[in-house]
Amino acid sequence: MNQPSDIITIDVEEWFHGHNYLRSVPPQTWDEQISRVEKGMERTFELLDRSGVRATFFVLGWTAERHPDVVREILRRGHEVGCHSYAHPVVHDLSADEFRADTERALESLAAAGADRVAGYRAPSFSITPAVHHYLGILEDLGFRYDCSLFPVHHPRYGQPDSPRRPFRIGPDSGSLVVVPMPTWRFLGLNVPFSGGGYLRLLPWMAFKTLRGWARRQGVPCIVYLHPWEMDDFRPEADVNAATKLRSQGGQSTMPVKLEGILARGEFTTLQEYAEHLRIGTPLPYHEVRTA
Repeated sequence: MNQPSDIITIDVEEWFHGHNYLRSVPPQTWDEQISRVEKGMERTFELLDRSGVRATFFVLGWTAERHPDVVREILRRGHEVGCHSYAHPVVHDLSADEFRADTERALESLAAAGADRVAGYRAPSFSITPAVHHYLGILEDLGFRYDCSLFPVHHPRYGQPDSPRRPFRIGPDSGSLVVVPMPTWRFLGLNVPFSGGGYLRLLPWMAFKTLRGWARRQGVPCIVYLHPWEMDDFRPEADVNAATKLRSQGGQSTMPVKLEGILARGEFTTLQEYAEHLRIGTPLPYHEVRTA
């Protein structure tokens, strides 16, 4: 079996956008918080430039409005810009109309910053769960070519372990939306996550390397995901408990070193290129979803 290329993805948002901080740093206070997105992006660009790897940046519309130069710099360096919603909502808490409005506003913000051709979408916290899988039809209506919002694991916020582990279309047409799930290693009937966020921060390096190799041998691309704040030495003093702090900041200092190690090994592509390759060269299964 040919092993797929690896893919580096970055969710471009501030440290306080994470849902673990939602109660202690509510949205109405976001403009009052210390902004660190530009600092984290500097380190990310540095490592990508050094390795010659192009990545996919899923940019929050809220961030694009306040830091349009970040979007322009992503494009200038030859990377892909994707959409990460506007206001970082939990998608399965939105009505179909609210989801469409948030996504349209995000696209407008990205276009105003120079990214007027956006192919990919990733929901905050991978929150397009089975109850709202039909929202994928809205993404297709809005012109998206692929989605990367499904994470087939057990998790209290976004768990959907019975969702497909491999890419699929939402309809039989060759132009229909391609869904690229987040990678897992299948073992004893369980899907094991490993490739980003707290999983990657807290996993020992050798454990990540092993899981990455096993998943790739199962035909699953290693889609790494990280955030600018994970490349930063800033630690917020938010009012959260110890468990939440561990999930949000645990292993943060290891992420730049781990990303550097990941970039030193393997072949890489962008998510858009991977999705288009699947669209053209692979007979993908399809799962019909109704358009809301």
